[in-house]
Amino acid sequence: MNFNMNLMKGRYLIILIGIPSWLFLIWLGSYFYTLFILTVMVLCLYEFYMVTMLNNKDTEIIGYIFSIIIAGFFHKQPQLNTLQLIGILVLTILFIYIWQLFIIKENPTKNISLLLYSIFYIPILLGTCISLRNFDYVMDANITFAIVASVWACDAAAFVIGSIWGSKKIFPRVSPNKSWLGSISGLLAAILVFYIFHKLDSLGALFNFNNAITMGVIVGIFGQVGDFYESLLKRNAGIKDSGDLLLGHGGVLDRFDSIIFASPSIFIYIHSLF
Repeated sequence: MNFNMNLMKGRYLIILIGIPSWLFLIWLGSYFYTLFILTVMVLCLYEFYMVTMLNNKDTEIIGYIFSIIIAGFFHKQPQLNTLQLIGILVLTILFIYIWQLFIIKENPTKNISLLLYSIFYIPILLGTCISLRNFDYVMDANITFAIVASVWACDAAAFVIGSIWGSKKIFPRVSPNKSWLGSISGLLAAILVFYIFHKLDSLGALFNFNNAITMGVIVGIFGQVGDFYESLLKRNAGIKDSGDLLLGHGGVLDRFDSIIFASPSIFIYIHSLF
């Protein structure tokens, strides 16, 4: 009983402090938000390495170093052509391969695979959050606020509606508790949030009604796909949460799994428009 009470207190503490702090950092933007996302990257990587049982500190540290580089890249947003990007990618892969030659560890193939996997899954995808916040600053928009709010609304609606009325499961092999009704409710909630942001003229002058609805659909779909994907990772590892840092909310990766997929999807959509 005492454990459950402490867990609930911790859960409410995260809600009362964590959510306002996140929103405040979005409002601050600049290096403050970049540092926040970098911290999230590192924590998510740490949990990912625990979930996948990499157990290789020499390899893990490369993931953390690349997180710093990638966060800096998205913050500065240097203008690179396709050839330059491919060159950087090739050099990165070669560096990782060569690094394994100088560390005496078992399972080098597993180490390289999980390292590349982790870099593409977490820092590269989450790094788009930094770029989107910079876009907001330049274009006088609030896309970042809208994404975070729509993900929260999507999760809440999917959980509440799905728990009460959901019966037909959408992915029982991956997440046995999630239903089609809950998923559709989450999608509609995400769309509603972007619609409200549009009506309040909070998306900036560049985005019309169709853009707002499209972004709501993107977040509602890809945010849930990110949640399902992380559930697949945890089910494969035989665990319920990616960690316990956030007390009753599980791990950091549990809280950002939807953002990891939603943010790059919006990033691609916006850059396809402008």
